[in-house]
Amino acid sequence: MRRLLYISILSVAAVSCKGYLDVQPQGEVIPKTDEEFAAIMDNRIFDIEGGGDEYVIGNMDAIAKYEGYADNLDANIMVGNLVAYSGDNINIRQSEWRGIFQIIRDCNIVIENLEGRTSDVAKGTLAAAYAMKGICYYNLLRNWCEPWEAGKERTQTGLPIVDRFDIKSMPDRASLYESAEYTETMLLKALAQENKDAKYFFTEFVIKAYLARLYFWCEDWDAVISICNDIITNSGLVITPAAEYEEMIQAENDRKGEVIVRSHINNASELDWYFSYVRGYISSRPASSALIRLFGDDPEKDVRYRISFDSRRFNTKNPECRVRLSEIALMLAEAYCHKEDSGNALAWLNELRRNRIDGVTDFTESTLPPVRTDNRIKEDATGKPLTPLLQAILDERQKELYMEGDRWFELKRNGRPEWWIINNGLKYTTKKYMYTAPVYKGDVDLNHNFEQNPGYDS
Repeated sequence: MRRLLYISILSVAAVSCKGYLDVQPQGEVIPKTDEEFAAIMDNRIFDIEGGGDEYVIGNMDAIAKYEGYADNLDANIMVGNLVAYSGDNINIRQSEWRGIFQIIRDCNIVIENLEGRTSDVAKGTLAAAYAMKGICYYNLLRNWCEPWEAGKERTQTGLPIVDRFDIKSMPDRASLYESAEYTETMLLKALAQENKDAKYFFTEFVIKAYLARLYFWCEDWDAVISICNDIITNSGLVITPAAEYEEMIQAENDRKGEVIVRSHINNASELDWYFSYVRGYISSRPASSALIRLFGDDPEKDVRYRISFDSRRFNTKNPECRVRLSEIALMLAEAYCHKEDSGNALAWLNELRRNRIDGVTDFTESTLPPVRTDNRIKEDATGKPLTPLLQAILDERQKELYMEGDRWFELKRNGRPEWWIINNGLKYTTKKYMYTAPVYKGDVDLNHNFEQNPGYDS
């Protein structure tokens, strides 16, 4: 009902960040009450819960793209139905920029009109609007900005800061630092609403999980350690043990075990037929031999291997966008590693492995495998060569977050390695600049001060 209310009260066309509205409402009834503004957010939350949202939490379509771009799947043996490499999707990646700014438009409408209202509906709706906007900006940072370089972030190109619902605004791109700071501000404002009502979706630890992801992307290791420890200590969740892992990962619609947030929790989604199709679509390309080798000489001991691949290496894991406590633990381990606290880094690495691999022996600094010479990732997020400890953490991350849309961004974060595939007799190279998507060309054409990303100028 609220979805229909939203459509009837605000039917506004959005096109890009260039004022991100090209027409003013003509004849529509502009929302006035708290409940009418809540309907705007309800519409977006409905998309997340039904699995139709590609831009906030993400859905199977997003996973299909990111896994197609990355190297978890073998594109030389068989591409299947997935995109072969990121260069095939340049136009689609531009259109995604527009889609995200349409969501930001809705969030701004709600924020401007509900700020200062004190009803439970207003506060819950504001929490959703601030959180959704903050997550959108986080996703924009990862996709449309080059990876964080400590010491250069104030000169790196960031995002347009669209702070208000203004159809005439044409903001230039701020710095990467300013963009990250703005993203953090949105998430902190969401947290300040103290929403505890799950119907507004964005409760305390959902918001904190995205703050952790933001700090991790921006290499603020102290902040990562602080907020990840907070989540682990206070969320009431524990790392799901191996015996319960399959039930948690393969759940069709339920948020089970260690899952903090996920899409597609509506078991009556009108898109369920489509998701069955997408699962087959994703499973049309085998896993890479490099990924399979990470599971060792006896891969069946690892529950992640058992539930993720059939005998021909095709995917059997339920592909969903989610944030889990295991990811929080992996971020914590890596942050400790970058802070040269190998004791705590090893502790969290071993904690995860004990809950995934039958009979595993804990790593010590002396038993960590040496750095492989054939690693795709050869340098860490700070530009330093991999160490045995960091390699082990990244290996566990690749296994743990397979088919959750993570690997593409790991490659981007850690050196942006170039590699090529052969498809239909042609060679396709993923070049360094391709990890960063092109911004919508219409914005560049309309505002000559608006920078296109490197590699897409012509």
